[in-house]
Amino acid sequence: AGTYSPNVNLSNVDVTNQNSAGLAITIANSALSALDKIRASLGSVENQINATVQNIQVAQTNITQAESSITNTNFGTTTSKFSTLQVLAQAGTYALAQANATQQLVLRLMQ
Repeated sequence: AGTYSPNVNLSNVDVTNQNSAGLAITIANSALSALDKIRASLGSVENQINATVQNIQVAQTNITQAESSITNTNFGTTTSKFSTLQVLAQAGTYALAQANATQQLVLRLMQ
């Protein structure tokens, strides 16, 4: 029996005698073995790509959640500061109005 060579084709082998038929079987078995190795290699690469895609999807989900948390936190902080400043502005306006009213009352009393 011979060994497989990539340049040997089964169509070139004469299978009319036992030795040639044995060579054809050896060539076919070697080709199948090479094909199995290629399939295993491709399967391994496919599994690595699938794992990488899943990792990227998890990272994308985590980034989206983190971005959402940051946005919500900033919005809450900004809203809280705005409300505080708005109350202070209203209190200042009220105090100024009361101060003006007190001055006007004093002037009326003096008249």
